[in-house]
Amino acid sequence: MANTNFKVAILDDFEKIAETVPAYQKLKARADITILGERLDSSDKIVEQLRDFDALLLMRERTRFSDREYGQLPNLKFISQTGRTSRHLDLASATKRGIAISGTPSDSGTTVKELTVGLILALMRKIPQVNLRMREEIWPALTGIMLEGKTVGVLGLGRIGNEVARIMKAFNTRVLAWSRTLTPDKAAEVGAESVPLETLLKESDIVTVHVNFNAQTVGLIGKKEITSMKRGAYLINTGRGPIIDERAMLEALASGQLGGVGLDVYDIEPLPMDHPLRRFDNAVLMSHRGYATVEILSERYEQALTNILHYLDGKPPPLLNPDVQERRKR
Repeated sequence: MANTNFKVAILDDFEKIAETVPAYQKLKARADITILGERLDSSDKIVEQLRDFDALLLMRERTRFSDREYGQLPNLKFISQTGRTSRHLDLASATKRGIAISGTPSDSGTTVKELTVGLILALMRKIPQVNLRMREEIWPALTGIMLEGKTVGVLGLGRIGNEVARIMKAFNTRVLAWSRTLTPDKAAEVGAESVPLETLLKESDIVTVHVNFNAQTVGLIGKKEITSMKRGAYLINTGRGPIIDERAMLEALASGQLGGVGLDVYDIEPLPMDHPLRRFDNAVLMSHRGYATVEILSERYEQALTNILHYLDGKPPPLLNPDVQERRKR
């Protein structure tokens, strides 16, 4: 029988994966679980909907929590977070209030790597446009551009950028790479050339963004950088929206300076329905799907639900705020 004294809310599982993993049934036998279908996009909604819950399961950055929300959730003891990102969580305030926050291990980045390659090919071969017009005319005569022989610039040669560079080499491209700490030897391991940022932007036909998102990389690609790119070059972003100056990107799309963009991330998510990006047919737009495969989501929910079970058992799960002290004994 479920322990209805311990209430768990699962937020933002719009793909409906959480209840399909084995750990869900194990937790359901011990706690009262509620899956919330509504996006809690305001502080008032968060407080109103979550006031009675002891634990929350969050899908990455989809819902933000600050001290204001924590202070109005009197029963909250534990947050189980998929992934290890914490930009949407005030960890210091949670620690002060005795709210433990756990994470799950990072994945290999395979899903983002695959989506990046898909966006590059979709842009260059005009796959979305041809697919749409196949519903409207008998045989669309749109021509694409070959990837082979082109120059691909990879910003950030880390976990994901490394793999993208390696795959691009398999397409017989020249690969340029840049990051603040990149060495020629490290770039050479995946067949890339380590070059200054200015050189990468000037010589690349495709630029794909994989740098870490932090204060130093906000606005890394702005008007000056986009202007220095080849006219008609393609820009791919599967990292985080604010790394690219959105206004400068829109201006470059309108002027033809950018031949197209492939985006999985935005300054504002979900992307507003009236956003100007939706009007460009050379903008391939995804809804932050880089990680969203059945395999990865199932794995993360299994881990996150298991962390709640460990919390109930008094076993210390991996915490993002290890200094936290329990606010009360269960």
